[in-house]
Amino acid sequence: MSRTTLIEKLADQHEEQIKRTLEDLESRIIRDISIAVDQQDIVTTQIAIQLRTNLRRLIQETYTTRADLNVREYDRIVTSFMNEFGELNIPDNFKTLTQVDLDTITQLKFQSFSGYEELANRYLTELSSNVYQNAIAGKPFNEMVKDISGLITGDVDRRGRSMSTYASQIAHDSVMQFDGQFTVYKAKQAGINKYKYTGTLVRDSRDHCRKHLGKPYTEEQIRQIWQSSWAGKSEGDPFIVRGGYRCRHTWLPVVEL
Repeated sequence: MSRTTLIEKLADQHEEQIKRTLEDLESRIIRDISIAVDQQDIVTTQIAIQLRTNLRRLIQETYTTRADLNVREYDRIVTSFMNEFGELNIPDNFKTLTQVDLDTITQLKFQSFSGYEELANRYLTELSSNVYQNAIAGKPFNEMVKDISGLITGDVDRRGRSMSTYASQIAHDSVMQFDGQFTVYKAKQAGINKYKYTGTLVRDSRDHCRKHLGKPYTEEQIRQIWQSSWAGKSEGDPFIVRGGYRCRHTWLPVVEL
């Protein structure tokens, strides 16, 4: 399996896994709250305060655990990259991982996990506030369930995007961004200055990606091209952001013989 195929499949798998995990989180939270309601089917403010600890635990047991498993799988990206990198016409000392490389990989993983973690903390606060505010308002349990579902999976219409929407985007983009960061890191070590834009075109691929897919450019050319604007562009280093959010394309180091 080529590295391009691997990272696309991994991104899709991680996105689907995080969605299923959040469905599980939602059902666990609703179950916990249903056990805690009083005889009038109301969540009291005292119960709401106590539930915050349970909410944190449930998020850690489901979402945070899945995020950690996702990030650990980035080792597969490293292995695939090094297999292909080792076939290039570069000095042998760049074809193996050094301790510095391993430390860099650890830091890149930590950055990816931090994105997941920031989202968890944000929605812990939102969920806790929502439950407490509904308790003060004396909202019935079934109405509270709708709010929770809207916040986590988005199964109920609400203003703003759900945790699942953001998390699935993080799951997808983190895979692609990790690959891009590690690729340019190792390529620069070996003195490579040329890259080919690679990946698979899908129905909603951006025009920008369609235009440059399969073409080789120097780093200077890439940075110049990426200064332009296009629909769906996200700001940042072109080797990391590529075409934008949910972009399925990445960079392949090119060594000219």
